[in-house]
Amino acid sequence: MIKFEELFKWCLENGFDQVVLSDTTFSGVVKFLQTATIYKVKGIVGLRVGIDTYIAKDTNDLKKMFSVYNDYGKTPKLVELLKHNFESISQPPIYYLPGQEDYFKALVEYFGKAPEKVSSVADFKGFELNVKGEFLYDLKSTQTLYYNDSKDVFLELLENEKEYYNRLRHEIELVKKFGFEGYFYTIKRIVDLAKENDIEVGPGRGSAVGSLLAYRLGITKINPMKFGLLFERFLNEGRRDYPDIDLDVEDMQRQRLISILREKFANVFNISAFAAMPEKILNEYGALSDYLCDIPVQKTTHAAGVIISTTPMDLPLTPGTETVEWDMKDLEKLGYVKFDILGLKTLTILKHIKEEAKQLWNFSVISKNSDLNDLYEMLPEFERTNEGKKTYKYISVGFTDNVFQLDSFIAKQVVRDLKPRKFEELVLAISLNRPGPIKAGVTREIRQLKLKKELKFKVPQLSDTYGFPIYQEQVMKIAMDLAGLTSVQADELRKAIAKKDVSKVREIYETLTNKLVEIYGSEGKELARVILSLGEYAFNKSHAVAYAHITYLMAYFKINYPKLFYDVYLKYDTTILPTAVYNLQALGFTIRPPKVNIGSLPAQSNRKAEEKTYVMPLYVVPGISPEKAEILQNQTFNSFEEFVEKSGFSLSTIEALIKIGTFDEIFGSRRKAIQKLRSLKSGINPEVVKIGSKLFGKVIQKEEIKVEDDWERTQMEYDILKIALTPPTKIENLLAPFSLAYALQLPFGIHVAVRAGFGTDGKSVFKAHIPDGEYTLIYPNTYELGKLKIDYVLDEEPLKSEISKTTAGNGYERIVLPNGEIIQNARPLKNSFRTLFVRS
Repeated sequence: MIKFEELFKWCLENGFDQVVLSDTTFSGVVKFLQTATIYKVKGIVGLRVGIDTYIAKDTNDLKKMFSVYNDYGKTPKLVELLKHNFESISQPPIYYLPGQEDYFKALVEYFGKAPEKVSSVADFKGFELNVKGEFLYDLKSTQTLYYNDSKDVFLELLENEKEYYNRLRHEIELVKKFGFEGYFYTIKRIVDLAKENDIEVGPGRGSAVGSLLAYRLGITKINPMKFGLLFERFLNEGRRDYPDIDLDVEDMQRQRLISILREKFANVFNISAFAAMPEKILNEYGALSDYLCDIPVQKTTHAAGVIISTTPMDLPLTPGTETVEWDMKDLEKLGYVKFDILGLKTLTILKHIKEEAKQLWNFSVISKNSDLNDLYEMLPEFERTNEGKKTYKYISVGFTDNVFQLDSFIAKQVVRDLKPRKFEELVLAISLNRPGPIKAGVTREIRQLKLKKELKFKVPQLSDTYGFPIYQEQVMKIAMDLAGLTSVQADELRKAIAKKDVSKVREIYETLTNKLVEIYGSEGKELARVILSLGEYAFNKSHAVAYAHITYLMAYFKINYPKLFYDVYLKYDTTILPTAVYNLQALGFTIRPPKVNIGSLPAQSNRKAEEKTYVMPLYVVPGISPEKAEILQNQTFNSFEEFVEKSGFSLSTIEALIKIGTFDEIFGSRRKAIQKLRSLKSGINPEVVKIGSKLFGKVIQKEEIKVEDDWERTQMEYDILKIALTPPTKIENLLAPFSLAYALQLPFGIHVAVRAGFGTDGKSVFKAHIPDGEYTLIYPNTYELGKLKIDYVLDEEPLKSEISKTTAGNGYERIVLPNGEIIQNARPLKNSFRTLFVRS
């Protein structure tokens, strides 16, 4: 628990010139040795097992110790090998410096145990280390990246480049100049292995999407030239460390990909990460918390990073694992390069949707192109269809629950302001989907610029964002194109702005300002000022472009193929079931409980009604896996009794199916169905009992099973699914549907009835902790007794597309415009309006 800086400072002040690190792991070795070097105190590395600390005398000794530890760290043979190969000392270590005992006691309390033996500083007076050695350690990277010796892939790419030869040549020259070829080849090999094993890889993430070389290698799937993306944001002459090319892969297959990499590379290791006490616990320690907040108390695994090498590496591993004991900062200091492979659930869902979509006869894009292997290249085809245009229409009102990057309240506000109607505007919306731009009023200002068809600054580099600087790449382009700055200077300026500290690049910023004033006068000066404030919201366009492709495709399938979308989504995440139900209801669907095939198939139903009915998949029920649900879909049972006997489900799972209404068509009462189930499981037949009572003269009171009330069914469903389908009572709603208010997160008025803790608008059901009765609700939680009328008061003139005329009519809701004019039977589809109860 001693901080190394304080330890070595104390040593200098008290005449100690060497310190032995006596730890049971190697987690702190790198920081220990580097801090010792700073303070010019000799740091000696030891490994403590029991009461003995085994000493590594030099680099070779330490590497040998790593090897023994890695192979035998959890076996009795460890001590035998350590004794055979290394000298040791038996002095118990100190755990705290003078004056720090309270911190030590706090950690003992936190961990719930104390070391058996603890030395004090006084115990080391006159102590002589009986191990002789130089104790010099040269820890550095022994990592070897993948390299294809058989051919120059870069040269081959360049020879075949027809469109952007000069750009590709420039990128290749810079990569070769810095010796980054092995890094690119390794990333390409990872991506190729994923593809060969049918593991979905995302279109790209971060500034790497701006690299044409990465695109031509197949690492990314977005052509940066089509979107004006900047390679210098990713890599320029001023960069000396390795660039970051992070990979998104489907989350369900990430671990399999890591296993494949271990087969191919042999040396693939996870990275440790360390955490301090949770803030809630820290606060319990009062004045001690300032010190304790920096002490690592928990070791985990880095969520995405792995170290890959084609040759063995001298690294300590947590015994019994494939995890390096050092964190990323330590590894980077030694020269190791990490590869971030992130599991993304959306890719899992999108891949599955893609596979299912191929079976849809009415999937319009398929009629033109049956190959759906690369949806991202096909996105322009999607956009041109009627379905594609419909997608933008729904995005623009905020119908974006469960849509990647746009399912938050802030995102809905952004898209309602920007109203994206084309891909570039969707990219802009994703870039502004953060509190900073909202707080700064950027989205509102861009809305006005778009409406007035104006530009904030008439600068060519800002043309795709209505003259407003939004992207980091725009700042760099302005700096390079207009101010004549180098790519290195432009990137330094970009970094300084992001950190909100331009003191180190004051001269560069002044050059930019002077040039902008020279070209644009006072408007140029204002632009320079705005650029300086970009730290609040400037975004990486390359990243936004890549993720916007995923966003659009998710929205496309949700809006045009909602049943397919939610069938797949719920397979991987049942926690979104309430959101799925409300969104489907907002689209006009009737939601039915899961079904099983019992008896003969029903007569052909009304196809139109069937199209607007969503039957929940069986796997939304706790205890039923998607695999089991698929088997059951292909099975038919002659009777309920046969289902109970042969389905393989537990009593509790079948009872759950009864409670949510799966067997309502067989039993008039869910109570009766539950009684039937229990009698089957107990082996007691009620009919046999009845016959026996007659034979032996016993009189048994006939048990009447009352059909449960609607509100009881509501409670049953909610208990199982955390969402209910059966309204607890009846109500005629003359205002907005609850499901629409929920999906858009807008304060619409709704007529609701409440019974037994549940509210309903006659279709949707939700929890309502108020007395039974009829109310008018302003979403989400403002209630007034009775069925009142509603006014929506606007502070600005709405667009035509922002007025939704209601079909119910009856004058129960209306829009009040800023000039006092009234639009009857209408509600707004926009931000910033007030909803008022009208008592007449």
